[in-house]
Amino acid sequence: MKRRPEGIDMVQVVDDPRKVENAYDHQYENLAREIASLVLTRSGILGEIGAGKGQLTVPLAKLLPRHRFNVVDTFTGAYSGTLIQLNKALSGAKLTSRVNVHMADYLDWLWAEFSDKYVGVISSEFLPEIDSYELSMFLSECYRILRPGGLTAHSFLSPIGRNPRQRLMIEADSNPKWTRTPPKEWFSPKPALVLSELRRVGFRNLHIEKVKSNLIIKSDAARNFLYSWDVRSAFWKAHKLDLVSEGLEVPDWVIVSGRKP
Repeated sequence: MKRRPEGIDMVQVVDDPRKVENAYDHQYENLAREIASLVLTRSGILGEIGAGKGQLTVPLAKLLPRHRFNVVDTFTGAYSGTLIQLNKALSGAKLTSRVNVHMADYLDWLWAEFSDKYVGVISSEFLPEIDSYELSMFLSECYRILRPGGLTAHSFLSPIGRNPRQRLMIEADSNPKWTRTPPKEWFSPKPALVLSELRRVGFRNLHIEKVKSNLIIKSDAARNFLYSWDVRSAFWKAHKLDLVSEGLEVPDWVIVSGRKP
C-alpha cells in the first residue's frame, strides 16, 4: 500500500454545505484502504457491525471483490432511514449479491452466529455507541466467531483533540448540554482500553494506527454539519465566531486491530 510521504498533510477546508457529504465520504474511503490492507485472506466472509448507510461498507467491498459481507445494524432511533440509504448505495455499486444486510441488535446477531465462521469482524464509529461493559462482551463475541488467524479491526475518532478545532467538535458531540443524543459513556473509548480488552479476550498481533483526518469544516458548512449530528442550535450561537473563522476539525482516526491465534 502506498502512503503519503511523511511531513505532507493535505488539509481540506470545506465551507460549502453542499460539499460536506463528499468530503466526509472521502474519510471513509481512506479508512477502507487502511482496513483492506489488514485483510490477509483472498476470500471469505467479513462481518461489519454498525453498517449505517454504508459509508465504510461500499468502499471496502469494492477493495475486497472476492469477499462476502454480512452487515448488521438496528436501523432505528437516530439511524432510522439509513437502511434505505444503505440499500440504495449497495444497489448503485452493484454489491447486493455480495453484501447481506441484517436488521438486528448486534449482540443478538453475534450470539446466533456459528463459532470460527468469519475471516474478519470490523466496525467503524460503532465503539462510540456502546459502553465499557458492552465493549467487553462485543470483543469476546468477535473472537468467538472468527476463524483462527481471523482479523478484528475497529475504527473510531480519537477522543483526544490535537487542537482547539478538534476539541470543539468533541465537545459538541459529547456534552449533553449541546447534543440531543449524548453518548452512553464516551465520545470514543481510549485506544489503550480497546487494546487491553482485545488482549484480555485472546487476540494477538495487536496494533494501533492513527490516521489524520485533515478535514476542517467551517462557516455555513459547520452549521449544517452540526445539525446533521443532532447538535443543538445553541452551540452554533455560543461558538459562532470560532465556527465561522476557524471551524471544526474532524479528530484523528484510530484503527485498533488484532488477530485470533
